[in-house]
Amino acid sequence: MGLRPAKTIRRVGTQPWTRISQRRPRKSFVKGAPRPKVRQYDMGVDKRFDLEVDLVAQDAINLRDNAIEAARQMANKYMEKNLLANYFLKVMHYPHYVIREHGALGVAGADRISKGMKLAFGRPKGRMAPISRGDVVFRARCYSAGLQVVKDGLDRALRKMSGHYKIRVRDITKDSANLARSMEGVVFKKKEEEAPKPTAAEAAAAAPAEGAEKAAAPAEKGKPAAAPAKAEEKKK
Repeated sequence: MGLRPAKTIRRVGTQPWTRISQRRPRKSFVKGAPRPKVRQYDMGVDKRFDLEVDLVAQDAINLRDNAIEAARQMANKYMEKNLLANYFLKVMHYPHYVIREHGALGVAGADRISKGMKLAFGRPKGRMAPISRGDVVFRARCYSAGLQVVKDGLDRALRKMSGHYKIRVRDITKDSANLARSMEGVVFKKKEEEAPKPTAAEAAAAAPAEGAEKAAAPAEKGKPAAAPAKAEEKKK
């Protein structure tokens, strides 16, 4: 069965199902839970920046791990392409809630059991993260010159998630935690410029020269090779 709509698990307030043992998986209360799809939580370079940009949730909602991962990829790729190493992005929530689904048959001849049991317990099918109103979902840090790029990246990320969000900017130049970070790599790195391509006139001028070199090579091959000195001595 494919991925169900997000509205099936979007409501907040259900009983959490999270008891998973990392040291002894066999002793877990929840067995067979899939791994979270979020592959990375810290991106960019963790150093001293000027501004802190947060993506704040306006509604209480449950976010699945696939939605968080899709939003992370969108924001990270855009910032990495335009800012190189002059940003830092962090995912603030870990999807530790386990989603249960009761698989129902959807093939022909299964009309009586296609809807499944009402309020069935189900089996582990995915992960989600509970988000409260006012929680920060993504947090980014950057210089003042790259503020608009970070805003655009977070705007692309929120389109991959359900709910309503707002972008909040804060100055952290005098923040003690920010001042404790290193200053390495403050200078913006420039992208390497590609070598200019030759014009049509330059390409046409270079073509006859290459043809002359190729024509001279067969002429040299046609000349008789000089006999070695050792062969002449043996004949004498």
